[in-house]
Amino acid sequence: MTSTVWNSELDNLLLQALKGAWHACNDDFFGKRLRAPVLALDDSVVRLGQWHGPQRVLSLSRPLVRSRSWQTVRAVLKHEMAHQFVDEVLGVRDERAHGPAFLRVCSERGIDARASGVPADDETWGAGSDDDDRVMRRVQKLLALAASSNSNEAEAAANAAQRLMLEHNIAALGRRGRSYRTRALTRPVSRLYAHERILAGLLGRFYFVDVVFCFAYLPDAGRNGNYVEVSGTPENLAMAEWIHAFLLAAAERASRQQMDLGVVVGRDRLRFLAGFMAGVGDKLAREANKNSAEGLVWIGDPDLQAHVRRLHPRLYATSVRSVVNEAHVRGRAAGNDVVISRPISEPAVARGRLLGG
Repeated sequence: MTSTVWNSELDNLLLQALKGAWHACNDDFFGKRLRAPVLALDDSVVRLGQWHGPQRVLSLSRPLVRSRSWQTVRAVLKHEMAHQFVDEVLGVRDERAHGPAFLRVCSERGIDARASGVPADDETWGAGSDDDDRVMRRVQKLLALAASSNSNEAEAAANAAQRLMLEHNIAALGRRGRSYRTRALTRPVSRLYAHERILAGLLGRFYFVDVVFCFAYLPDAGRNGNYVEVSGTPENLAMAEWIHAFLLAAAERASRQQMDLGVVVGRDRLRFLAGFMAGVGDKLAREANKNSAEGLVWIGDPDLQAHVRRLHPRLYATSVRSVVNEAHVRGRAAGNDVVISRPISEPAVARGRLLGG
């Protein structure tokens, strides 16, 4: 991307985006009890944000919003809004800035209360277990076996890996101290294409994570965007990240082959990619039906859903539509043939992995 000169116009656009984020957070986390402050940007490189009570100014660091993810910017904004809540709603002014009242407000709303340091893009609750690590090692070995040139062996290994994850997650439901993390799976982009949205849906449906399409502001471009956020246990996030990267790369390879043959051209490439992900979904659904017939049914994780609701109090479902033509049909057939394989430790590819990574 070409460098962008920072100017007052970009500042104004950014402040408008921050204003929208402030109102959304006020609705979601503070019961609309806060009065809109004056939002400002400063050039501090040591202070991420600050609430100036007497002037009613909430300021954020311009270097922060330019260098960090929108997820982090929003976390800092919520932190300063908690200070505003303690000051203006609770009227507590005889405690230190990060005193008991502030810590209580943050704890009740899942807000990062640390006094210094950039909030992590990867938010963590709970702790993992040795059993989780053991399962992940077995899954990695099965995915390595799924790279076999023998198609039957490859399919059997890939299905065994998926089944093992299913058995592990069913057994772990309700376990005390189970760890949940939330992170951005993709970089913010102005548009998520149909195949990217379908793939995110597959992760939520078959890989034991919760997926949210999140708003992001692109400060250097001066426009809105979106990114995919995933939540789950560490082992499920590791699997979901690998599956995401693997299937994006597999879909791109398949589309290039079709384009080299002259079968898929122009805009039909995106329809091929959407068909590819739909075909993968068909294959995963068939395997899930087999497991269901044997009594292995995934009904979801209520604790994970509660974790996500804590981060996003207001969520709504969305659907994906794609044009079905010859390119889509070809893509669907290709997706039906893919075998998910290779170790999870290999690097991810395509449109980025983590924000701020």
